[in-house]
Amino acid sequence: MAKQETKTIRKQLSDWFISPLGQQVMQLEKQQMEEVLPELFGYHILQIGKPASEDYIDSSKISHKAYLCLDEHELIENGNTIQSLAEHIPIASDSIDVAVLPHVFEYSKDPHRLLRELDRVLIDDGHIVIIGINRFSLWGLWHVILCWWDKIPWNGRLISIPRMKDWFALLDFEVKKVRYCFYAPPFRKTSWQMKFKPLERLGAYCWPFLGGIYVIVGKKRVVPLTPIKMQWKTKKKIIGSGVAEPTTREGWQRRG
Repeated sequence: MAKQETKTIRKQLSDWFISPLGQQVMQLEKQQMEEVLPELFGYHILQIGKPASEDYIDSSKISHKAYLCLDEHELIENGNTIQSLAEHIPIASDSIDVAVLPHVFEYSKDPHRLLRELDRVLIDDGHIVIIGINRFSLWGLWHVILCWWDKIPWNGRLISIPRMKDWFALLDFEVKKVRYCFYAPPFRKTSWQMKFKPLERLGAYCWPFLGGIYVIVGKKRVVPLTPIKMQWKTKKKIIGSGVAEPTTREGWQRRG
C-alpha cells in the first residue's frame, strides 16, 4: 500500500511539471544544473527521480549517466535506467561520483534512511546535489496555506537549508554550495508569472536567501581512521503498551 501511494505522488508531481508553473520551474532548475554540474567530475553520475520530461544531468561532463526511477511511469528507454525506492538504492557501495535528487526529499517517508543510502553509494569525495522547495520563501508561505489541500507540490515535507546542513554534518558531509532561484510568487497563470518575472534578477541581488527553489551541493569527506559514532537525536515515543522506542538509530557510524 505504501508503494502504491509513492507511485501516486510521483505521478502527480510529473503532471504538475507539465503545467505552466512547473515548466518554468524546470527551466530555472535546469539552468542551475548547467552551472553546477560541469564543475563536478568522476566516472558515474546518478539521477534519482525523474519528475520532469527533461533530464537534470545532461549538462554533466561525466560520461556514464544512470537513472533511478521511483515509479513505473518515470521509466525511460535507456539501458542505464532502473526502478526502485530511493531509500533502497540497488547499487554497489562506494561506486557513484555524483548523485542528483530533484524534489525527492520532500516526498520521502524516511529522509534519514535516504541520506544514509546516498552516503553508502557515494565514493569518498563524491557529491550530492539536492533540489528542493525553500521553506523560508514565498513558496514556503504558499505551502503553509495550501498544504491542507493535499495537492502537489504543496503536500510535501519542506526541509529547510539549516536542517539539511545538520543532517549533512551527522554523516560528515561538507556543504560546498547553496544556490537559490525563483523569487516570484508561485502563481499558476502565465500572465501573472510574466508580471513578476523582473523579481528573478532583483531577488538574486537583494534577498538571495528567499528564493523559492534551492540547490544544495554536498561533498562526502574522506573519513578519519578512528571511527566516531554519530547518532540522530530523537524523542522517546511510546510504542504499543508502554514500550519505549530507543533514542538511538543504528547505522550512524563513520567508516574507518
